[in-house]
Amino acid sequence: MTDRHYIIQCASAQMPSTCWGRYRRIAVLEVEPGIERVSMISERARGCIRVVRTWERLHCGKTERDAYSRAWREAEELIEQLKAGAATS
Repeated sequence: MTDRHYIIQCASAQMPSTCWGRYRRIAVLEVEPGIERVSMISERARGCIRVVRTWERLHCGKTERDAYSRAWREAEELIEQLKAGAATS
């Protein structure tokens, strides 16, 4: 059985020029062992095996209740579930 490695990576979101503020995207990526960061959120990136899930166009606010912070917590929970599922398989 191969050991699976997952990371959370964020990037700027593509937004119309009429939108003010900071918008980001978050992805959970399955990567090769030893990889801490890939160049882009894509399966074509070197070291990336697959994109498990993405959250798009998340507003970065000033509190921990903003969309970006909530999605980051969801991504951390998803990684814990994936690791727990791989451990039982």
